[in-house]
Amino acid sequence: MKKFYLLLMAVVFTLSANAGTKNLVKMDFESGDPASLGWTSPNLPAGMSITGDEYGNYFQFSLGGSNGRSCYNVWGSDIYTDQLVNGTYHVEFEWAYATPANNQFGTEISIFSGEKPAGNNGVLHAKDNTLFSVTESADNHELFFINGDAANTFAVSGGAWFKVLLDFDVTNRKMAWRIVDQLTGETEFASGTREFAEGTDMLAAGMNIYDARYYSVVQIDNIKVQVITDYDIANKPSVALTGVNNEERTYSISFQEEEVLHVKGTDGTEIEVLYGDTEGGVYKYTTTTSGTLEAWTTSGTATSEKETVEVDCSIFQLPQATVTITNAAVGYAKEYTITVSNEDVPTKPTLYISYEYKDENNNVVASAEEKFSGEKVSVNGKGILTVNVIAQGFASSVMTEVNETEFVEKSVIDFQHMTIDELVAKGFEDKGALDAASGGGESTWTSGQRLYYRIATGETDDDGNPTWTNYPVYGASEAGLTPIQRYRFLQSKLTQEVAHSMFAPLYTWHYNDGIVATSCDESGNPLVDANGVAGGSVNVQIFIGVGFVFPGVQGDAEAYDPAGVGYGNIRVQNATLGVDGLTDEEFIIVSKLGGYGNTANHGDFAAGTDPEAAKAEWLQQDLGAAKEVYTGLQTFQLYRIDTAISRVTVLTPKNGTGIETINYNQVVSDHNAPIYNLNGVQMNPNALQKGIYIKQGKKFVVR
Repeated sequence: MKKFYLLLMAVVFTLSANAGTKNLVKMDFESGDPASLGWTSPNLPAGMSITGDEYGNYFQFSLGGSNGRSCYNVWGSDIYTDQLVNGTYHVEFEWAYATPANNQFGTEISIFSGEKPAGNNGVLHAKDNTLFSVTESADNHELFFINGDAANTFAVSGGAWFKVLLDFDVTNRKMAWRIVDQLTGETEFASGTREFAEGTDMLAAGMNIYDARYYSVVQIDNIKVQVITDYDIANKPSVALTGVNNEERTYSISFQEEEVLHVKGTDGTEIEVLYGDTEGGVYKYTTTTSGTLEAWTTSGTATSEKETVEVDCSIFQLPQATVTITNAAVGYAKEYTITVSNEDVPTKPTLYISYEYKDENNNVVASAEEKFSGEKVSVNGKGILTVNVIAQGFASSVMTEVNETEFVEKSVIDFQHMTIDELVAKGFEDKGALDAASGGGESTWTSGQRLYYRIATGETDDDGNPTWTNYPVYGASEAGLTPIQRYRFLQSKLTQEVAHSMFAPLYTWHYNDGIVATSCDESGNPLVDANGVAGGSVNVQIFIGVGFVFPGVQGDAEAYDPAGVGYGNIRVQNATLGVDGLTDEEFIIVSKLGGYGNTANHGDFAAGTDPEAAKAEWLQQDLGAAKEVYTGLQTFQLYRIDTAISRVTVLTPKNGTGIETINYNQVVSDHNAPIYNLNGVQMNPNALQKGIYIKQGKKFVVR
């Protein structure tokens, strides 16, 4: 948890009798957004946010399901012009490794000089112009090494906040560094000095954050670049709302040791506050009167700018929860996901959710208290879901969702059970069996033997849990298993007409006419394969008994060739699919499974079940255990090589007019419609990165 602490730590500078500390850079994140504060992430802008808790706001970079990504802030070296005294300056910042990565290591925070080092998706500690860095150890999330020295480490516990203090002597090319506890600065975890080669640019110009994959979260606060001046300096104080209790508001106002704080309250009363009368230079101002709060400092003959805050003491109404259908079935059965954000709530309190679901006879069939955003509620019949959002000191909110819509199946595209004869009739051709006992890429589907069912042994382990015997079905023939048969539809044959008719009403996108391809030669011309097809289109492939697979290669190539130029290279990370002719009242249920086996339906059978009978039953089940739900107007993505779609089911409301009737007062999906980003730039739908896009005037998210 973040501790609100803005006190200037003791620095190495020697202050003259009349000296003052001047902030050249100061970011406490109590106002503004990442972009306005100069933060940039070329590959994951949605990962940047200003968030906080009851102690104040901070900057957060959340990786999510992306590969390793970076964000950075360049304040530049111009800030030092005529500012250094004796060639010295000070940098400090606070940071926390809130959530470690769950797949790789290498998360890093670094300070650099000059230009932002090249490479947005990697660590910088080895760069010549990296002045300071803390980098996650190669095999331990709780161990960080300093300045590229793997032997110079300190321990990091998840979520703990640290303060980094850097004192630069530009003239002598030296830096003294300390890492201390964020709250008091009294506990030192590591310290040392670093000398730089002659000619090194010693002026810190920015910060870079690298998050290792997946789901790592780094938090940063109170970035300062400071110099000691030989004249009086009064810095503008920081004012942060840190307490809300019904009509009462508490503000934390911070200032520096050599300054006197002046506060003019919302009732017009003005007071002076000395540093020694506060806890670490933080004065708490509490009021129940709405109005204008002003704060400024004086030091010697200097007076700072005023910090002005409009205070509203009316009771704050919490936002209502959002209830989204995230799964559905024939009939009234649904899964609702309840979400609520504290982004616009003062002090960013923890929001609690309580809900109650009553059936059509007014009986409570499901309820819960003190849940969090993301709570899922599964219901089986008609009824009303009531959701309350609660936080101490705020007015709660309530909303209701009426479940009165019965769904029926409109169409089912069952890729898993398509026969070879059906595919050949559509123009598919044999690509050969997938019969590899080892290797990556497509070979993972057979080498791992992860497509299996299991039968109970009738016994238990030492903890009393039932034990199982796994029976792999698809795998390498040398293991006595059945290789997966592959059938492909060449990209050179995949016209737009065919793309929309092959599995109608579902379509596979063909997108290269009049659009700049995702890869070009040195002259800017789209790269093409042997058949003249530009990169950016889709190869269609079916694994018999498994489902629809997208290999992600260019043109008619059969495999990824990392040495190839154009032909045979991966050009499209995701295939874009959708269902034609739907409205936003309808739902698309996409069943997926992965070659690594973690999203496959493995099928459980009772002890004594005949393996061949279990196998026959398992093969008739939907193997895609991961269910994704979309509205009828949305498109969805299929990642290359290691993911398959086993089935796509379209559900439509049963309205008495026939399930084929389209409700013409609704917007109807047109999957030939262009896709734009939030800046209005038309995008290639087969090369969409994670983010928010617009199609037919509606936003949709690529995750």
